[in-house]
Amino acid sequence: MDTLEKCYVYAKNTSNMDFLASTVAFLEFQGREVNANNVAGNMSREQSDSFFERLNHYRSIYKKQTQPA
Repeated sequence: MDTLEKCYVYAKNTSNMDFLASTVAFLEFQGREVNANNVAGNMSREQSDSFFERLNHYRSIYKKQTQPA
């Protein structure tokens, strides 16, 4: 199991969940292989929903940065 995948242990409150989601989105933006489903694998349903909500938010930010103006 990857170190990043173990980070879910620390993602118990909103700020940690937000940090985890922003980190995953940034790693994806850099072209690194990150499996968000594995990261969320052992989270509760509530935590997983929160994680993916924040992940989609950060993905949209990074996507906007790559689009031509």
